[in-house]
Amino acid sequence: MIGVYGGSFDPVHFGHLKTANSIKNELNFERLFLLPCFEPVHKNSLHYSSIERLEMLSLAIKEFPSLEIDTREIDRGGSSFMIDTLIELLEEYKENNICLIIGMDSFISFKTWKKWDQFASLVHLIVLPRNSGQPSQNSLDTFELAIDKNDLKIKPNGLLYFSNSELIDISSTDIRDRIASNQNLDGLLPSSVINFLQ
Repeated sequence: MIGVYGGSFDPVHFGHLKTANSIKNELNFERLFLLPCFEPVHKNSLHYSSIERLEMLSLAIKEFPSLEIDTREIDRGGSSFMIDTLIELLEEYKENNICLIIGMDSFISFKTWKKWDQFASLVHLIVLPRNSGQPSQNSLDTFELAIDKNDLKIKPNGLLYFSNSELIDISSTDIRDRIASNQNLDGLLPSSVINFLQ
């Protein structure tokens, strides 16, 4: 099973890295890819360039060697639509079930994604926890709720799983605000990324 954790990583921080590590262990993924987008469709413009974001990711995963980077959206350029990326990944990793990892905010707005109703025929959907707890029901009728995490290995796609991973409450916005006001970043990002930003 392969995990795919997309985002702008603008910049990458321990919220991304520790969560990805935790979910890789929770679901026993063979590989977990951090997938930086080139141009986010659902967010405002990026603060760091593709080259800078990739550089920070490369520095960060030296501390998290079980994580990998997939650069295909940056290589492709243009607006980053996850559906196009997943079709490519499935072609490349035919023998594997692919799990798309998204945050609760993305889950809530999932029906605004391009071809959202086709995702269930391609992948399993893994939703990360957030402070206010989990939703009580599955609001995506295209996915079936997974009762047990082992079901993700058995079925090739179409399951929705709410992760039990610990929530690391850090945001890229908060980090950018701290940088702007010259505040300490210790404990929020790997020291190699802090050095890069400085």
